[in-house]
Amino acid sequence: MIQTSRAGGTPMDEPRTIQPLTRAQRVLAGVGGLFFAGLAGLGGYGSFASVRDVAEPWFGDQAWIVPAGVDLGILALVSVALLLEWLAMPMPALRWMAFAFTAATVWLNVSAAHGDATGMVMHAAMPVLFITFIEAVRHAIRRRAGIAAGTVREGIPFARWLLAPPSTFRLWRRMVLWQVTSYPQALTTEQRRRHALALLDAHYGRKWKTRAPADVVWMLSDGVMLDQALTRVTELTAPEPAPKPVPQRKAPAKKSQRVPRSVATDNEARALSIIDAEPGISGAELARRLEISPRQGQRLLSRLARPAPARTP
Repeated sequence: MIQTSRAGGTPMDEPRTIQPLTRAQRVLAGVGGLFFAGLAGLGGYGSFASVRDVAEPWFGDQAWIVPAGVDLGILALVSVALLLEWLAMPMPALRWMAFAFTAATVWLNVSAAHGDATGMVMHAAMPVLFITFIEAVRHAIRRRAGIAAGTVREGIPFARWLLAPPSTFRLWRRMVLWQVTSYPQALTTEQRRRHALALLDAHYGRKWKTRAPADVVWMLSDGVMLDQALTRVTELTAPEPAPKPVPQRKAPAKKSQRVPRSVATDNEARALSIIDAEPGISGAELARRLEISPRQGQRLLSRLARPAPARTP
């Protein structure tokens, strides 16, 4: 659904699908067309004689050309104007020319009444009805063609104008300036814009207009390029991620050089038996048999091989 963005930064409205007329609507349109044809025929027939009589002093026997030419010209102008409206290529000059010829027809018909008010109203009634019907058809064609092309701007409900005039005027102004034709889309855009303003106010404080980047302030204030502005606001106001804790390495536990007492007692008993069996054993050999370090074996040998002190009586 997103196409090239307009100046407002909002996605351009896609041409919307027009629902075909229902059977009842087609029947009603057909009945209205028949009534219009009858109105046009009666109006042309009624004004023909009146306009011919008015034109006879100047045209003589050719006076019938004036009402016929005027009526045919009106029908031609109206038909081409409606066709151009249908093609989304309106040409206002055709409408105004049709109005001018219709006004001329009304004036000629009124002149035929010679100042009688009742006659003037009767002569003017059918041309006015004809133009009114043509304008109704033109309005319907223009609306459907505009909706299909995405150029018809939806109106803002009167209740919103009544309840919030300033904000509604700003919303309408942006819809007109940036060619936003969808009222729901304009509301969604306005909600997103206000949310961005609230985020900036919470992040920078009340003076956010002077602290935030100038381009973001401009985009949000004018309501343009909102997709880009909202992305920037999200990046600016996003909380900074908490630093990850650095894992501390535990120092390797030092191996205790101290031999448990039970192990020491067992080694001493085994050492004593070995020393008794081999009095000349070395400390290194003793350590190998006891599966201890050579230094510990030498100490153990020195301590156990030392003669016990003599007791004094």
